[in-house]
Amino acid sequence: MSLFFYCDDMGLTWLREGRLPFVDAVSLQDPFIFNCSVKEPDQVVPVSDEEFRAELSDQYRALPESLSSMMTFEYFLAQAVQKRASIETGIRQRSQPEPLVISEKTRKNLTFISLYERADNPMLWQHYGAKHQGFVIELDQTHDFFTAAKYHGDPQLFKPVKYGQERPLKLKQTHPFSPLFYRSEHYATEREWRVLRPVSVADKSIDKAGCRFYLHRMPASIIKSVTLGAMITDELKNTLLNLLKTDLRYRHIPIFESRLDSTQYIIHRIELKG
Repeated sequence: MSLFFYCDDMGLTWLREGRLPFVDAVSLQDPFIFNCSVKEPDQVVPVSDEEFRAELSDQYRALPESLSSMMTFEYFLAQAVQKRASIETGIRQRSQPEPLVISEKTRKNLTFISLYERADNPMLWQHYGAKHQGFVIELDQTHDFFTAAKYHGDPQLFKPVKYGQERPLKLKQTHPFSPLFYRSEHYATEREWRVLRPVSVADKSIDKAGCRFYLHRMPASIIKSVTLGAMITDELKNTLLNLLKTDLRYRHIPIFESRLDSTQYIIHRIELKG
């Protein structure tokens, strides 16, 4: 089984380094992860007298004995009625589902890489493959590099992204990093997987094109093929082919070209011979 990593010309750096680039989770810039600009409910849900009385009963029982012994519940209730509006607000807030949020501090300490199930998705080529001018590296998703529970002694997560309308909620059974593995159903055609690791386990970090990359040395055996984009430039193509043919780590790797279907919006991968 394979997953695919889409590259622009920076992919040459990753191959020369023999490392895969991770980026910190802040770079996702996904407002749903940090719950930015949330819309308030259109209607205020009324609180019944029964709910209000039950809330005050809980508050009364929670009072220290030194206070509860000085007043009856009915007196406590009569006084609380004067602040009913604020008490009802608290009741509504607790009853509403709360989405799970990952703080910026936590996101800065987490890195990830995005991989995809297909190397022939035109949308992925357009957005992640330098508008068809880059290339794709096929990776063995069954390798311990991805599947091991730990990397360099620290936990890692390797999971497919789940797509749907519902956001992960803040519940006891929900994994704290779940928002990083959930996306809107609008992205379902991407069929993305993510590998999540702490910043601290990177072999090195470099700054390129205004972004910091955290590099992780990969065994050359996890690379199964390289596919050239349909519009790859001659300069990048020649440099890449020369690297793959002369670097002993990569001589075993088959190379494919992307060819467009003559009648449909389909990309075919054709093995490059010679």
